Amino acid sequence: MWKGKNKMLNIPIILGSVREGRKSEAAAKYIHQKVRAAGHESILVDFKELSLPFYNGPTVPVVYYKKGYPNENAQKWSNIARAADAFIIVTPEYNHGYPAVLKNALDWLYTEFERKPFGLVGVSNGTVSGARVIEQLRTIIENFAAVAMRETIMIGPVEKYFNDEGQLLEPALDKKIEGLLGSLTWWAETLKNRKYADTDK
Repeated sequence: MWKGKNKMLNIPIILGSVREGRKSEAAAKYIHQKVRAAGHESILVDFKELSLPFYNGPTVPVVYYKKGYPNENAQKWSNIARAADAFIIVTPEYNHGYPAVLKNALDWLYTEFERKPFGLVGVSNGTVSGARVIEQLRTIIENFAAVAMRETIMIGPVEKYFNDEGQLLEPALDKKIEGLLGSLTWWAETLKNRKYADTDK
């Protein structure tokens, strides 16, 4: 397992569903707690609270990076992503793919994601455990010139991991989170240091 240098990083947790009764919420909240317990700054990004309209801009969103976004929540989302050193996406798998609300949120931004690492967590009622949505998200993340971690977490069947109150039932999940976070922080620190080195040239 790659290990970071224990520097405090800013790692938002992105919850990929707004569905009523969503099972992925318990996983996202638990991972959010674990990231904070590891000494990092983190916010749980829930698009149920930070609702975004479908992206319908006349051009690519890169133009809004400097001049500001036309939607208040989109600007808040941009500010969160801009300040982040890395991201963890926790998402269910809908019909072998990603939820529309998650893709829309990613489509609203671009520059904010460049040269930043992403950890991917799939949540499912079945035994496939979100493997297909994770692989589909990799291609989207690479398009941002960002990095998706090789280590992933696949939670399924979700009822094995969390009860109806959101309490953890499977302690083995902690080791998986530690593995993902180890790689994520290593990459975040490496890319951050490289960014500063390029700026000093």
